[in-house]
Amino acid sequence: MIHRKIKFDDLPTNSFHRRIAFLAAGGPFCDGYLFGIIVVALPFIAKNLVLSSVQVGLLGSASLIGMFIGGIVFGPMTDKFGRQSLYVLNLLTFLLGSLAFFLTKDFTSLFIVRLIMGVALGADYPIATALACEFLPKKLRGPILSSLMVCFWIGFTVSLAVGFFVPANDSSVWHIILASSAIPSAIFLVLRFNVPESPRWLLSVGKVEEARAVVMKYLGENCDFDSLKRETPLATKRRGLGLSSIRELFAQGYGRPLLFCGVFWTCQIAPSLAIKTFQPMLLQTFGVTQALQGTLVIISFAVLGTIVGMLVINRIGRRSLLLWSYVLSTAVLFLLATPASNIAWAAILCFVAFTLAEAAGSALQFVYPNEVFPTEIRATGMGLAMSLSRLGSAAATFLMPVTLESLGRSGGLAIAGAISAVGLVVSYFMAPETKGLTLSESGRAQHNIGTAPIEKEA
Repeated sequence: MIHRKIKFDDLPTNSFHRRIAFLAAGGPFCDGYLFGIIVVALPFIAKNLVLSSVQVGLLGSASLIGMFIGGIVFGPMTDKFGRQSLYVLNLLTFLLGSLAFFLTKDFTSLFIVRLIMGVALGADYPIATALACEFLPKKLRGPILSSLMVCFWIGFTVSLAVGFFVPANDSSVWHIILASSAIPSAIFLVLRFNVPESPRWLLSVGKVEEARAVVMKYLGENCDFDSLKRETPLATKRRGLGLSSIRELFAQGYGRPLLFCGVFWTCQIAPSLAIKTFQPMLLQTFGVTQALQGTLVIISFAVLGTIVGMLVINRIGRRSLLLWSYVLSTAVLFLLATPASNIAWAAILCFVAFTLAEAAGSALQFVYPNEVFPTEIRATGMGLAMSLSRLGSAAATFLMPVTLESLGRSGGLAIAGAISAVGLVVSYFMAPETKGLTLSESGRAQHNIGTAPIEKEA
């Protein structure tokens, strides 16, 4: 009996797809935990080490600077050397960095460790998301990639919950608080062993039989391997670490998609992380007495917001989700900068509304960069877009305490609103619609950035 061959992008969901999705979530979860745990630890660190506002800002942005470096370096390396070979190494680095917090004794060593851990996380984004994207069928790609942001916010929320178990009168406890990130990294490190290489990447470098073996073993004999082979072009051979793929990205005309992805991502995450890193401090200025509890309540709505984004991404499309999330988050940020939010409960409601809207749109941070770049430069494009977003986020996080000190709360929140407004304008003119497209088709959507979007039925 001859079975009908099914195209790679139309395969039914199997246990391997679910495994890949779960393992890809490890990086965003650890990322969220890293950003959240510094919120808990910063008050203890500032007191114990007697830090200035500039030093506090640098510690808050250290991992973001590291992620900028990690994305630029390891994105191209992932396209040259493959996804699987680097899949475990970056989490191992994160684990060792977590344990190194027990040895840090001053601001400099603490900054360096957080910087290194940021590099490891910056490497994980292009590696894990490219691997997941290239294995998943098109009906799962949007929801699964957007669900990774749910894992980011779950990690963030879990790390904040750690604060409830920390003795408030022991300022030296910050070593243990920061080192707790070793627990999730160790779990995902063990689970990531024996993950196969992406067949799309194998085909792009001419390893046809290896790709065929992976498809047959993990996706079944009914998968139409020949059609996958036809739609996957060979990549240009690269020397050294593969950084020439950055030049190749621009040469192939993907500069505009990179600009779009970098700007929309930056304008989402810069205000969000800057506000959330110093959320307890901000709430205190609004008269909230239980600042950590209030922060945990607010951050928990990020999980709900991202789930909403995940559920509607295939219904309303990528472009509509992005634009509406920007409209709402921008409006709320400007409202927070006015006297109308001076009442404690009103401020909390506004922060909840901002968190819901921004989190729903953040579901696209792993979707757009992986869909608008082709296989041979996918990790490079993802890494560069992520690096640009982290550079802007690092600047915003570093400047937030300084801004609050010099311009006050209203000035800081007005600047955050202006950044979000820039993201809205850029997205309106540049965001393509890639809903329902195969990976090879969505790569062509880059020609539509700034023009009419192409769209297929999901």
